[in-house]
Amino acid sequence: MVGDNGTSTKYNESTTAGGDEEENIIKQSSLTTISQNSDNSNNNNNNNNNNNNNNYNNNNDILNHNVHSLNNSNNSINEKNKINNKSNNQGDNNEGNNTNSNGNSNSNNNEDYSDEDNNNNNNNNNNNNNNNNNNNNNNNNNNNNNNNNNNNKIRGYNDNNDINDVFSINFSSWSKSKDNLIKNGLSIFEESGLYEELNLSESSTFNFLTTVASSYRNNPFHSFNHAIAVTQTIFLILLKTNLFNTFSPIEKLSIIIASICHDLDHPALSNRYQINMKSSMAVLYNNKSVLENHHLSICLDILESKTGSELLSTLTAEEKEQFFRRVKILILATDMENHFTYKKQFDDIISNFDWKNFEHRDLLLIMFLKSADISNELRSFDISNKWANALMEEFFNQSDLEKLNNLPLTPFMEREKVVLHLTQVSFIEKFLLPSYQSLQNLLPSLEDFVQRIIENKEIWSNNCSSSSTTSSSPN
Repeated sequence: MVGDNGTSTKYNESTTAGGDEEENIIKQSSLTTISQNSDNSNNNNNNNNNNNNNNYNNNNDILNHNVHSLNNSNNSINEKNKINNKSNNQGDNNEGNNTNSNGNSNSNNNEDYSDEDNNNNNNNNNNNNNNNNNNNNNNNNNNNNNNNNNNNKIRGYNDNNDINDVFSINFSSWSKSKDNLIKNGLSIFEESGLYEELNLSESSTFNFLTTVASSYRNNPFHSFNHAIAVTQTIFLILLKTNLFNTFSPIEKLSIIIASICHDLDHPALSNRYQINMKSSMAVLYNNKSVLENHHLSICLDILESKTGSELLSTLTAEEKEQFFRRVKILILATDMENHFTYKKQFDDIISNFDWKNFEHRDLLLIMFLKSADISNELRSFDISNKWANALMEEFFNQSDLEKLNNLPLTPFMEREKVVLHLTQVSFIEKFLLPSYQSLQNLLPSLEDFVQRIIENKEIWSNNCSSSSTTSSSPN
């Protein structure tokens, strides 16, 4: 079993031979080197560490000055004690020698106390110095933690009920306006550390998200709302598994862009419908992953436009090559017709998963996106139920068109035959739950996600009264 943190070292991608392009997409392209950006990041971190060390040294000088002042104050107090002791010795002489003797004894005792005070002060000074050293060590540890968390920008995963919190498993993009969804997208870019790591500008990111949002149709399910929900799930998975610093900035950018763009211009009619209707898209893509190829084509058009070029302007030629390669394989992999092929490939490598093997890493990213694409059952049941109704609305509309055009009927889309709880439970057991259980085998921290899916499955099983809608394959 591989630990959640993996490794955070710099890797060299090895070149692999391509296989059958349709059956094994992840072996189509040669794997290239991710190095330049890592070196730049390391240099920036070193500069930040040097600046932090200088600040710590300045802070130590100030602390030492304060300790020195405290020592001077303690010495002044000791001197005052000595003067007071002398005054007491020269005071009341009625007790004769006894008084003088007592006075001398008191003076000696006070001097002893002064010596003890000095020793205590020295001990205190040593303790202060030790505390300062401990504080410096704590500061260094905190600084390292901040670096590991993208300068403390990434805070913790949670399960609060704030549907606007991108860090919450109960986040919801349901019925949100495009403006609010774009804000959520910007938050994910920022909190993922991409602004700093790749020097992306917020303005270019905003323009890109605005263009993407306008390229989605206002479908009941396959909309920009769904795209942001999937992207937030990707963010949540990386957060929960503590993989933000294991994946390179280019890998993170690739999967976030792919998740936002994976259903661009979706017509709310499945691949099967496109093929049976012999649509222009089906003809263009030779009946192979018709919608996924269409989504990718729109995505590439945006990325190659002025808007996309500005977004990627800080990337090197090598980084762009790596980025485009991953975006292509990720979006094409969302075709549910190939779901079990990818899952088997992933299951086969879990026992010997190698974080330095970029085929393994690409396949993990594919499983992340494929799982996120069908992850409404991770949310509260109220949210997942809304998405189930929305998807079924699309399915029913397609079934009506199939009947109208005398096309073969898609079984899980027929109004008259759909039984909500049975079909929903079947989909969870066949697709969703096994996907997350496989991911959990590699990344044990996803246990909470698996448990949430099981809980919602039980609710669907017991919710026999709601029988008008269901959820199934998103394509």
